[in-house]
Amino acid sequence: MNFDQKCFTSNFPGGTRCVRVDLHLHTLVDQEFKYSFPKNGEAFIHAYIQQLKEQAIRIGAITNHNKFDQEEFKKLSQEGAKEGILLLPGVELSVAEGRSGIHVLVIFSPEAVRPAKGESTNAIEKFLTIAFGNKPRFDDQGYPGLCALNLEETIQQLDEFQVPYFVVLAHADQDKGFFKELRGSRIKDFLRRGFFRTKILALQDLAYEKYKLDWQMWVKEIAREEGKNERNYQPALIRASDPKNLAEVGRKYTCLKVGELSFDALKFALAQHELRACPGCILPVQYPHIKRVAAETEKMLKGAEVFFNPALNNFIGIRGSGKSALIETIRYALDLEAKADVDYKDGLLQNAVGSGGKIVLDVYARGQDYHIERIYGERPKVYREGEYIPHLHPREIFPVVYYGQKDLQKQVENKPLQLELIDQFIQEPLAAIRQQIKDLEDKIREKINALESLRKKVARKQEFSEKRAALEEKIAIFQNLQIAGKLKKEANFKRDELALERVEYLLLKWNDSLNTLKNEIGEDYSSILPLESAENPRLFEELKIILEDLFIVFNGKVKDLEQAIQSARKRFLRLKKSFQAEKEKILEEVAQIKRQIDISVVSPDDYGKLIKELEQVKVLQKELEKYEGRVRQLHQQKEQLYGELQRLWHQEWLTRKEKAGEVNNAQNLVHLEVIYKGDKEQFVNVLQHVFQGTGIRRDRLEKVARYYQDGIEILRALDERERFLSFGFTEKEWLKFYERAREQEKLLGLYRVPDTLEIKYGGQSISRLSLGQRASALLILLLSFENMPVIVDQPEDDLDSQTIYHGLIKELVKLKRKRQIIFATHNPNIPVLGDCEQVAVFSYGDNQIGIDKGSIDHKAIQQSIVEIMEGGREAFNKRKEIYNLWISWI
Repeated sequence: MNFDQKCFTSNFPGGTRCVRVDLHLHTLVDQEFKYSFPKNGEAFIHAYIQQLKEQAIRIGAITNHNKFDQEEFKKLSQEGAKEGILLLPGVELSVAEGRSGIHVLVIFSPEAVRPAKGESTNAIEKFLTIAFGNKPRFDDQGYPGLCALNLEETIQQLDEFQVPYFVVLAHADQDKGFFKELRGSRIKDFLRRGFFRTKILALQDLAYEKYKLDWQMWVKEIAREEGKNERNYQPALIRASDPKNLAEVGRKYTCLKVGELSFDALKFALAQHELRACPGCILPVQYPHIKRVAAETEKMLKGAEVFFNPALNNFIGIRGSGKSALIETIRYALDLEAKADVDYKDGLLQNAVGSGGKIVLDVYARGQDYHIERIYGERPKVYREGEYIPHLHPREIFPVVYYGQKDLQKQVENKPLQLELIDQFIQEPLAAIRQQIKDLEDKIREKINALESLRKKVARKQEFSEKRAALEEKIAIFQNLQIAGKLKKEANFKRDELALERVEYLLLKWNDSLNTLKNEIGEDYSSILPLESAENPRLFEELKIILEDLFIVFNGKVKDLEQAIQSARKRFLRLKKSFQAEKEKILEEVAQIKRQIDISVVSPDDYGKLIKELEQVKVLQKELEKYEGRVRQLHQQKEQLYGELQRLWHQEWLTRKEKAGEVNNAQNLVHLEVIYKGDKEQFVNVLQHVFQGTGIRRDRLEKVARYYQDGIEILRALDERERFLSFGFTEKEWLKFYERAREQEKLLGLYRVPDTLEIKYGGQSISRLSLGQRASALLILLLSFENMPVIVDQPEDDLDSQTIYHGLIKELVKLKRKRQIIFATHNPNIPVLGDCEQVAVFSYGDNQIGIDKGSIDHKAIQQSIVEIMEGGREAFNKRKEIYNLWISWI
């Protein structure tokens, strides 16, 4: 039979995927199958495949009772191949077991259909001939009869044919079913013989609860008896249609994850059903993931294209084959920061993509597809449905966790950096809090600046008092000499002139304030427009009218005020002109009085100046009284802002604490605790910087840092002299501390004492663990957070093999169902034991990076893993042989 399996391998460019499988199918040649079309008619073949297609079945097994029709199977399989459906040959065999026999499904590799060279009979027909011997396959009424073999003999006979096969126990809890026909002792015999998971790979439609409980009990008993894991005895539990007519074909099915439509992939999926079963319906992946990366360049990545799986993806290849180059290409396309070895990574990009080269990413996020392009040296561009979205950065729609080579080690060794583990997964809520913090900090700085300015003015209170006393003393001389009365008119004019200057200043100030208010309101109004809503158009139209009416009223009032100020200013200028005229009239009169005064002690010209200067000082003193009230008010406002700032710092910690709790609940290996303002060492370092040059020792500052949570608390406690003396401060040191703290209030009060992250792995603090165990803990954390993609270049560089298996692999298997994982790796445990969905094999030659892709179900990928990661087949077999010897001795 000319049937080529390779036609299916291209169906899954993204690697392993879940497909619907129906392993119990009957056709027209089976007496129990009812259909009106002529036997083997083309119409039946077409209708049968279309029914499978409508039910989305991708793998099926034709298992008619006690017979195999090669010609019909050939037509069905060829027609199915056109629709991307793999049909496997098989038979539903009535085996001589129990009271009335049991039905088993024997499913063969397609090679069983092809007769051996020089023969005309295929392996399936040969097997059936031996199985029945002289016994008829059907009774007089056409119903299937029992073969001559029991189940054990059937398996032995199948093994002798050396044709790949596996067995499914059909309708296990119904008539002719395994549990219905056999007793517990016989079932336990089969368990002891090791047939399950090796020969018998599945139980079909085991639904009866009593049989399920009995089965679990027998499995536990035999597992204890033989000292093995219960997993060794547990076959897959599958559903299948066992159709009696066309409408029933494909109605019941099982979902399995396979990397290609092939017998071997199916057999592996059933044997590893814990990894490969897809419970329930096949639902589209909703979490964000990269779908494809491609490079358009003449450099090393020329023609490179990789389709990704939403689960686990591995890049493998010898060192220098280009794995890191593609990892860095993805990082660059997404505009992620290179955390370490920046020059090395830039060099990789230049060699892999180069000037003018373009990187293309197709990603899924927020329920839709996005296309990201980045030309080397330019900014990335984001497209949705082919439309470019200006100013949209990839991280806004597609956040990714990225760790290049050695990045993980750097974070393991640097405790302050470990807090980024949480922060990178809560960027949006933290960004909102930090924006509020920044706004508050700006307001606090304004208050501090205003207070400093006012305090400088208030500090001149004594100066003004002294100046007023001096001026009043000088004026008293004029009064004692009886000159003041003669110059009273000039003094009054000086007072009036000062009042006019004050009014003119206020009119200008009010006009400026009105213009500022007008501009601010206008800008605010413009910023909210246009007011539109797709869901509430009528409501928003009314809202628009409300704001328009308010803005019209506001503009009208502003115009009225502008006109009123202009009018007042014109009237004021007329009054000022009149005042100047009156002043001119008395100037000669005052000058004549001054000429008549014949006193050498004082100058008559000074009296008016002294009076004006005294009035100015009095005005300033009145303002100082207001300033003192304003200082108290600003101080109170600043304290309120400090309180709000501390609340936001605590909110930041609560956000981290909540995320840590989610991670702790998601897995059991690693436990996180976020310590509020826990980095006391960094706090002390900042205090040392602030109080540098004061002579205050570090041990004193350490006591301060232990007692007070932050700089705000220190500022509030500056007057607590006795407290600081109890810390070991001398009187002189306390005064220096007090003065410097006031001088550096902005730095001290706005400093956020960092939170710290306490990580425990297996119940121990990671500070007590090896670097490998620490790296494993951090890697598990990365995989436990959220559902955003994780990209790590060679994570095993920091891990030992035992840690990889017992820590990382077991978590990988669980967590890859919730998020996309992309690893470049040299460790075979990760793709093999992690059941990697998509493997990209890298090679380098002639200045070109080659990439072969496929799931670990592909033979070529399996061979590459053995060659590259195990040192070749010979090394692998030799190591396996030695390990087996060791295990037998242990």
